[in-house]
Amino acid sequence: MNEFNRSWAQHAAALVIVISKTTFVAPGASEESPALWHTFDTGSAWGYLALQASLSGWHTHGMAGFDQDLTRKELNIPEGYAVHAAIAIGKLGDKSTLPDYLQGREVPSPRKPLAELAAEGD
Repeated sequence: MNEFNRSWAQHAAALVIVISKTTFVAPGASEESPALWHTFDTGSAWGYLALQASLSGWHTHGMAGFDQDLTRKELNIPEGYAVHAAIAIGKLGDKSTLPDYLQGREVPSPRKPLAELAAEGD
């Protein structure tokens, strides 16, 4: 994990590695076929995990800044599985324990109004 992610994720209650199986066996088939939607399904699963965590009073943070090859090796993730991301899950701590460069980032992110993201009708 890169230094930026490690500086605060090291205190998370859980670190999750997001993987997906890149093939599947269709009902009635005997051979594996490419699972062309594995990344879509995995992204959806991550999104719902984040929503459920938030509803349960937890916070999540997805991270791409980690060594995927080392992760595959250390966790014995077999071929045929893609390694996508890491997720830190935990409760908010006191921001004063963070390095100065991270304390300044602990503010709500600006959000676009819904009207800029969705439309109705024509």
